[in-house]
Amino acid sequence: MKRNIFGAAILVILIGLGILWAQADAIRMRVYTAAATRALARDPLATLNAKALHVGFCGTGSPLPNRERGEACTVVIAGGRLFVFDAGEAAARTLGSMGMPLGKLEGVWLTHLHSDHFNGLGNLALQRWAGTSATTPLAVAGPEGVAEVTEGLTRAYRIDSTYRIAHHGEAVVPPSGFGLTGTAIAPGLVHDRDGVKITAFAVPHDPVKPAFGYRLDWNGLSVTISGDTAKAAEIARAAKGTDLLVHEVLSPRMVKVLEQAARAAGQPNRARIMADIPGYHASAADAADTAKAAGAKALAFTHLVPSVPNALMPAVVADAQGRFDGPMFTMADGDVLSITAQGITRQNMLR
Repeated sequence: MKRNIFGAAILVILIGLGILWAQADAIRMRVYTAAATRALARDPLATLNAKALHVGFCGTGSPLPNRERGEACTVVIAGGRLFVFDAGEAAARTLGSMGMPLGKLEGVWLTHLHSDHFNGLGNLALQRWAGTSATTPLAVAGPEGVAEVTEGLTRAYRIDSTYRIAHHGEAVVPPSGFGLTGTAIAPGLVHDRDGVKITAFAVPHDPVKPAFGYRLDWNGLSVTISGDTAKAAEIARAAKGTDLLVHEVLSPRMVKVLEQAARAAGQPNRARIMADIPGYHASAADAADTAKAAGAKALAFTHLVPSVPNALMPAVVADAQGRFDGPMFTMADGDVLSITAQGITRQNMLR
């Protein structure tokens, strides 16, 4: 009797597994359909406090390859509009994965013309154009030479654009929206519209000249972005009283390890690069001192050099401890810091 019951149970299980196997494709498609529906209906801006100033991190790494971190990119969300500062590789992918509505992108402001700060511009312009039926090219502002960059990218993508227009039609991808336009700017007020003010200031990043940092003010709140820089009093002056200082960071002791490892591996050219780069970047201690001198309310580390796995990130910023009294954040791709008069909250839009 027990043997018959056991056999019947096995038979039921096998029949159930057979049904599941036969229905596996339908189950997968139901899961996919539900996920696609949620993703396309997603509106992350609707979940953000409309009265807060939001700073999103769409690239917190360096030119050194890292699976977890794209190259330099920061997005500021003010009054439902997007202002992007630098667009390194993976900028468009990360912004898209965060659910950022590129149709609300006001423009891109480049800190300088190192490739890891603009080599994501082509895909960002394409995603904005094709994804939102943009009718004007992507506006890019930055140091002298920015027009050469945007003209070159526009030429590089021209053939691709003709295929997309032919395939999807001018109503979906308006020809007038293709490409990028570059405008060279100088230190001073570079944007003043609908309550948002953006001020550029010079920073030392020799031999890269000019190189800028930016401060954005809106609704009584502000964020200051250092760009790539050595320690500089100019940043403290520009960031005076800012709610959040977003500062690049390099760990001299960890980069020294990379230099020594490269020499030991018979790679003198790579070792030379590692020996050179600390001279035009700031350490975590430098950034903390600048934040303190500025009277900044909080400090966020980005453009982390080296871009080590997240578990080792505390070592990159360790020498900032005890030098700044406010909150300090080591940023990851997808993070958003929301600033109000009451303080700053953090969430990640990729998790």
